[in-house]
Amino acid sequence: MAEADQTRNTLEWLPDCFKVLNITKNTVSGFVTNKSDLSTVLECHKRETLTSFIVWSDDKRKKEKGPHRLVWQVEDLSEDVPLSVTNRIIHCCQHGNPRKNCKTQELFSEDEHIYSGKRKRMYIQTTKKVGCTAKLFIRYIRRFDKFSVEKGASKVRKQMIMDTLKAALQKNEAESSEIIHINLPLETAHQHHKISAESAYTRNIHPLVKKKIQEYVSLGITSVPFLKKVLRQFVNTELSASDCVLPKSHDQCYFPSSHTIQNHVHLSLVAGRYSGLDQLNLEEKLKKWKDDDPSAHFYFRKCSEAQIMDNKVSQDVDCVKSEEEVSIKNTFLFVHQSQEQQRLLKRYGDMVLLDATYRTTKYALPLFLVVVRTNVGYKPVAEFICENESTMAISEALSLIKKWNDAWNPKYFMTDYCEQEYQALQLVFPHAQKYLCSFHREQAWIRWTRE
Repeated sequence: MAEADQTRNTLEWLPDCFKVLNITKNTVSGFVTNKSDLSTVLECHKRETLTSFIVWSDDKRKKEKGPHRLVWQVEDLSEDVPLSVTNRIIHCCQHGNPRKNCKTQELFSEDEHIYSGKRKRMYIQTTKKVGCTAKLFIRYIRRFDKFSVEKGASKVRKQMIMDTLKAALQKNEAESSEIIHINLPLETAHQHHKISAESAYTRNIHPLVKKKIQEYVSLGITSVPFLKKVLRQFVNTELSASDCVLPKSHDQCYFPSSHTIQNHVHLSLVAGRYSGLDQLNLEEKLKKWKDDDPSAHFYFRKCSEAQIMDNKVSQDVDCVKSEEEVSIKNTFLFVHQSQEQQRLLKRYGDMVLLDATYRTTKYALPLFLVVVRTNVGYKPVAEFICENESTMAISEALSLIKKWNDAWNPKYFMTDYCEQEYQALQLVFPHAQKYLCSFHREQAWIRWTRE
């Protein structure tokens, strides 16, 4: 009893919506009335205990197949009301045993590590599983309050009520309400791993925090210090209900480090550059641009399309030997050249500069500029955006520009220290001389000497 009273005093983090039924040394059980309160209870448990659980089993489909069993008591819930369990979900600790037999189970034996082989210095632990037995139980229970019996009723009386209820269920005339029974494991229920303040530093980022980062990145906001401030405000206000305990300040699940935020910003940029919605917007823009300037050249291919280069274009590439090598599948490409740019390229196209720039948009796509020196300075005479800075992608875009300008026969090209650009120029313009920019040459020397 003393241990139970001490445990009860440490459960102040439980929200008011959770009706406590029983408290033991390792668990606390109770129920809530809706799924929103269930989410609040699980969130408070996750924040306070610094533990994470994954779904072990869910028998919802199994329960849907046959009739539900009618009982008077489910675990420690008994109020002289007929009950029926419609679904049971079991969550296990993320450090528990794996679902299927695998080689990592040898880590759970009596010896701390059992390995086989010669090079012991190369051994690593490939899993977080340590055989923790802590489990979290969630039961969705259907209550039939109108068929309740008085306290201390006899078995005959309960059987009569149960028969009446079954007849009503067959006619779909039995009204019911739903409650959710929860059995929460406490810190003492975990085994083979420690739960302390240091556990907060190795937790995975919360899905809603991750989603918030993606929202800001979609708006073009990628500053890590700024995201760190707005995420803290988001967690303390929107993510924390009035009856929900606040997460600890060092909990990496809710307050990720700058390095973690930077990684998710990068993942959002990479995933977002294939947005189908913006490609549709670009198609609409292209229609307007073509109407405004019918003489301009445009080439646009979605990243979801599988397309083979035009035979005329492929003939300009000497190394292409088969149609498979020319096929560019699922790659984005946009090439543009106006009539004025064609005129400048024809007049000043003996010496051409090719360079790529990044971060011009929210997508991590390289923007290539084809530039010539005119009598009034340097002017771009064509531009293209490709999915990646590969030799094949650059050579395809250059082949299109060469196709649009039949009389263009450049003598010299200048690029930065990029092997892909050089190889692409060598494919499309094999007779032109290629030069390296002096600035980039010195930069490459410095990097080489540092290495």
